[in-house]
Amino acid sequence: MIARSFNVPASWAWLGLAGLAILPFAELTAFFWVASRVGLPLALIALVATSFIGVSLLRRQGTAAFSRLMRALQGGEPTGAARESMMVALGGVLMIIPGFVTDVIGFALILPSLFKQWQEGSPVTPRTRPGATSADPKVIDLDKDEWKPVD
Repeated sequence: MIARSFNVPASWAWLGLAGLAILPFAELTAFFWVASRVGLPLALIALVATSFIGVSLLRRQGTAAFSRLMRALQGGEPTGAARESMMVALGGVLMIIPGFVTDVIGFALILPSLFKQWQEGSPVTPRTRPGATSADPKVIDLDKDEWKPVD
């Protein structure tokens, strides 16, 4: 196994460490500010709600971005799709972490991919597989080897 060395300037490393050290204080400050505006119970509900929204967005946008990445890799131009996929993944993870500062940063990272999906008009409907006999989306067609009778 060959180890790669990343050429990161020392100033960037210190900037990242400083950001990680400042983040808890920024999160606490933002939480206390929001709690003083809307009240403690609503602030706590907002923290939990944004975590659930982050999970939902990561599931929905993550799969869409991953499929775009696969198409780009098959087409030979992975740079834009890879960057977008990484932004969506990082944004989703940041939104899952409890805190308003990370939520804002995470949503800002997910937003371009969200706009792109809305512009493409990709529907959120179940796909029918080839050879399905029913046009009703509530009917699930299974082959003979995909089910068995239960007594």
